[in-house]
Amino acid sequence: MDNLKLSGEKVKGIIPPVITPFDSHGKFDPKRMEDFLNFLKQKVMGMFVCGTYGSGPLMNVSERKQVLETVMRVVGDSIPVIAHVGSSNPNDVFELAQHAEQAGAAAVASVPPFYYATSYYDEDLKRFFAKLIDTVDIPVFLYNNPKTVGISISIDLLEQLHNEGLAGVKDSSFDLSNFYKCKYRLNLHQFKYIIGTEMFIVPTIPLGAVASISGLANAFPELVVHLYEAIENREYKQAFELQEQVNYAREVQHMAQSIPAIHTLLEFRGIDVGYPRHPYSKVEPQVKDKMKDAIKKLGIFS
Repeated sequence: MDNLKLSGEKVKGIIPPVITPFDSHGKFDPKRMEDFLNFLKQKVMGMFVCGTYGSGPLMNVSERKQVLETVMRVVGDSIPVIAHVGSSNPNDVFELAQHAEQAGAAAVASVPPFYYATSYYDEDLKRFFAKLIDTVDIPVFLYNNPKTVGISISIDLLEQLHNEGLAGVKDSSFDLSNFYKCKYRLNLHQFKYIIGTEMFIVPTIPLGAVASISGLANAFPELVVHLYEAIENREYKQAFELQEQVNYAREVQHMAQSIPAIHTLLEFRGIDVGYPRHPYSKVEPQVKDKMKDAIKKLGIFS
C-alpha cells in the first residue's frame, strides 16, 4: 500500500467547502467561480470542491467535472484540492473519482451512496468504499454526514476501511464523541480526522484533528485561518477568543440557509458569486439587513 495514498499528508489546516456560483438561469458560472477562487486561494490551506456547500449533489456528472476543472485551472497545485465525488449512483462516484485524479486533485472524498443509505449494511458500505479506494491512486476520505445522507458511520467501519486503505474521515456529524472515539481507536498520525465545521476547531485541532472543512471560511477565510494559526502557535487564550468570534459569525450565517447566506456574506465583502442553485434562492432583503447589522458587530469586516 502506498503510504502517501493512505496518509493524505497534504491535507491540513483550514479548507473551505467551496461554494459554486450559478447564473440567473441556473447554469454554472465559470467567470464568477474564477473571481471567487482568486479571492480565496491565497488565504486558505486547501479547497473542498462539489461538497454540500458546493452543490455537488445538485449537479450532473458533466457539470461537476467542469467545476473541478475550473478550480484546478485557477488553483493548480498551489494548495491541495479535495474533490467530493459522492452520489446516489456508485458508477458516477467512480467516474468522478477517476476524473478528479486525472485533473490533479490531491484527494477525493465521498459520502455513502444516498437514498438507500438507511437500508445498507456495513458490509455494503465497506464494499463500496473498498472499490472506491481501489479505483484511484490518490487518498480517499469518507465523508460522514448523517444529516444529509441518513446514516452515521460507525467507528468499527472506519477501522475496517482504514485497513483497506482509507486515508481518513471528514466528520460532519456534529458529534464530538466521534472525534474522541477516532482518537483512541485509530492512530491519528496515520488516519486523518477532519472536522466538518469551524464550530469545533478548538476542541479538536489541538488534540489531533488535522484540518477543518469550514463553510464559514468561504466568506471569512482570514478569521478562521487566524484561529487555526493561534492554535498552531499554542496561543490558546487568543484561540478561545477567536473561536467565540467564529461561532458568532456562524450564528449570523445561520440567520438564513447556509448556502444562500454565504452568497450574502460574500456580497457584503464586494464579491459577486452569482446565485445559489435552484431550488435555493437569494436571501430575502429583510433577513439580509439583519445579517449585515449583526456581522458589523465583529468589528473586523466592513
